[in-house]
Amino acid sequence: MKKEWNDIFNYYREEKSMNQSELVIAMLTELQAAEGCIPREARETVAEIAGVNPGYISAVIKSLPHLHEQSFRYEIKVCISDRCKNKGGTEVLKEFQRILKIRPGQVTRDGRFLLTTVYCMHYCTKAPNVQIGDRLFQNVSVSDVPSIIKKYSAS
Repeated sequence: MKKEWNDIFNYYREEKSMNQSELVIAMLTELQAAEGCIPREARETVAEIAGVNPGYISAVIKSLPHLHEQSFRYEIKVCISDRCKNKGGTEVLKEFQRILKIRPGQVTRDGRFLLTTVYCMHYCTKAPNVQIGDRLFQNVSVSDVPSIIKKYSAS
């Protein structure tokens, strides 16, 4: 086990002021910061320290958008607000899912992409919107999706 993990686990083994949920979230957040994701072995130890079922740890990770079970290089955020949906955002999301062979919240097999959805990027006049890193793609159509993915597949 990594030294950084041990430091985190040792600290929280002694922590008595937090309730169970706070303890789990704090440990997971620190592991996420250290690793970029929360590896399976770490999840098992978190469950043991907190005295919870490992399934509870997975449920917490899935419910908090800043936590991830797998590492990834690029996060693709697709807006699913009503405005984006009305302008074809649902079809854009489906095309990302089809090409990447993942659903929102999942990481591609190669660890390159995490697909997520967000509710409103506040650029409604140029919907549908997709964001990858700092780059915002506006007026995205289904036919744009392959070229967007290609820009990030080569790097």
